[in-house]
Amino acid sequence: MNGWRFLTTTTSRKLVLLSLGALLVIGAVAWVSGYNQWTIHRAHKAKISALTNDIAEAQRLAVTVAQTAATRVQMQRFVDAHEATMVDRGQFVWVIREISHLAESQPVGDVTTQPGSVVQHARKPAYQWYVTHLEFVGDYDQIGLFVQELENHFPEAEIRSLNIVATEVPAIHRAALDLALLVRPATAQKTEPKS
Repeated sequence: MNGWRFLTTTTSRKLVLLSLGALLVIGAVAWVSGYNQWTIHRAHKAKISALTNDIAEAQRLAVTVAQTAATRVQMQRFVDAHEATMVDRGQFVWVIREISHLAESQPVGDVTTQPGSVVQHARKPAYQWYVTHLEFVGDYDQIGLFVQELENHFPEAEIRSLNIVATEVPAIHRAALDLALLVRPATAQKTEPKS
């Protein structure tokens, strides 16, 4: 303890202050380096979270692409089926053949088809309508069934007018309707192979 006697009060205060300052500097350096490590750790954690979200989005996109491919095939089949019911270039011949074939399976009689005209489609500029006039006879139920079959057989068609008048025979009526059939666009006709 004899060594402490040589220290004066000022020197001992300086020594204590110097020791406290050194401790403070060491603590500050430790805190800053630790804080930097935590900051870096948080930044890496945020990057990992973002990459995890990107991976999940990529997996969802891969599943969606696979589902879209299957849907695209189904849609192409649907379009092909509807285009098959559209009027072809030999319009009147095609209409006669299709309506005659349909009328054979229906209870209506005396089905006559008159040549029609081609008019521009109002909502679809790339398409045209082929409007033909049909006349047939039957009772109300038979007429209704035939009209329903026309609508089902030609899903893209429109019935423009339907007139039903009585005949001399009781319960038998004469029906006349204008049927507008969608004409296949020229681009679809060029891509089809000739049979």
